[in-house]
Amino acid sequence: MGSKTEGQMNSGAILAALSVGALLISQPASAFGALAVGVPADVARSGFAYGINVNAPTEAMARETALSNCRGTNPNSQVHSQSSQPARALCTVVTTFHHKCAVVAQDPAAGTPGVGWAVAPTLEAATKQAIDNCKATAGESRKQFCARDAYNCDTK
Repeated sequence: MGSKTEGQMNSGAILAALSVGALLISQPASAFGALAVGVPADVARSGFAYGINVNAPTEAMARETALSNCRGTNPNSQVHSQSSQPARALCTVVTTFHHKCAVVAQDPAAGTPGVGWAVAPTLEAATKQAIDNCKATAGESRKQFCARDAYNCDTK
């Protein structure tokens, strides 16, 4: 009584394959990410702003949400603590991406110029590049304080 016939096993395998196929079809084939930044001439004085968006269904939506996050106009986003209105007004999308990670690094002390960002295939690579970019702007006495401030990875 406990054994299954070959037909029962095949129909079970077919049902499982159809279920997986339906799940794959219901997911978006591709997703988009975008990174926006607002960088005034004097970051130490005016701060800077950024916004990251990932897993958006279209590139236009990724760009729009990243800009909204950067400008602080998205009610679901947190405004970066060191952003100022002049920095938020300068927000622009610097890149869009697929299946990559965006990282923003900065010197966390207020009134310092160290900021950097990067997009790379892995979180580790993007973090290293963003911190290196931060160190390049931080100045000799502050570069050791550069650290990852925010990140997000496009996973779909």
